[in-house]
Amino acid sequence: MTSTRPTAVAGSFYPATARALTALLDDCFLTSPLGPRGTTQPNPAIIAGMVPHAGPIYSGPCAAHLYASLESSFQRIILLGVDHRATGAKAALSPWSRWRTPLGEVAVDDELSSYLQSRVKFLRRDEHAHAKEHSIEIQLPFLQRVLGDFQVVPISHSHLSVEECAELGTAIAEAYDTASAKNLKTLILASSDLSHYLSPRETEQLDQMALERVLALDPAGLIEIVEEKNITMCGVLPTAVMLYAANSLGAKHAHLLKHCHSGDVTAMQEVVGYASVAIEM
Repeated sequence: MTSTRPTAVAGSFYPATARALTALLDDCFLTSPLGPRGTTQPNPAIIAGMVPHAGPIYSGPCAAHLYASLESSFQRIILLGVDHRATGAKAALSPWSRWRTPLGEVAVDDELSSYLQSRVKFLRRDEHAHAKEHSIEIQLPFLQRVLGDFQVVPISHSHLSVEECAELGTAIAEAYDTASAKNLKTLILASSDLSHYLSPRETEQLDQMALERVLALDPAGLIEIVEEKNITMCGVLPTAVMLYAANSLGAKHAHLLKHCHSGDVTAMQEVVGYASVAIEM
């Protein structure tokens, strides 16, 4: 691979210039009443997490709670997103060697990607799953801010069964161990919003049902409750895969860092729910 993925949502989901994007990130981390406001200390026990992926003006302060908890020593990010359009492979690696944002380019770890592709028969490199998708791209500026130099393994998800989520999660745990054996500190990160376009009260009720399963480290239970209650959690599959991987690695705790919704930023009758969750050893 020698190509670079251009930005797909710079100028719409977030500012297209480095200066404006940096100012927006400053607000998410330092000044927004919904953000950590510079008070969060890095947590060395974190191995995985879940963050929202709306435009940073809405979900960025919530996401900043997780990002502010990360040590700057992470070198590899296995970044699990959702293919909202379901136009590509059901589990898709990046066909590009680098991803561009207004803050610069992020390298893809081709060796770790190839390892995963060799382990999971339904995982393949696919442009269509990633080209217009925002759920992975939106996380990169946050990671660039807190980590500086790192490599990423982007994986987009759609239409996976529970068994396939478990298979992919187990393979990701093995990839995590492979990277760790090379002294590459690795994070497994799922990108997901919660309930969509409901009243704040309905959003709170349904989000709590989903978050209870996430905090219990229960991926099968998460998929079950989302289907049973028709919870419009768009990243349920990447979150389930992340939880399967974390469980395989021996994760002990999950902590809710922040839960809010888009109506907390701009008054509206129908809102989208957001949460940041840290998974610890």
